[in-house]
Amino acid sequence: MTARQAVRLCEAIAPRTILPIHYEGWQHFRQDRDGIERDLLHAPKQISDLFHWLPTGSAEHVRI
Repeated sequence: MTARQAVRLCEAIAPRTILPIHYEGWQHFRQDRDGIERDLLHAPKQISDLFHWLPTGSAEHVRI
C-alpha cells in the first residue's frame, strides 16, 4: 500500500489515529518514511494530522 492509497482508505473508514508500521527495512516496500511524508503533504489536513510516528523499538501507550 502506498501513502496515497492509505489516505484514500482513511478517508473511507475515518480512523481516530493512524500509526504507520512496517514501512522500512525490506526491499519490496514501495515507500519509506520520507516518501510517505512527501505524499502526506498533499493529503487533506484532517487525514495527515492523524498520522503519528512511533519510535522504532520502544513501547508506547496507544489509546483506542
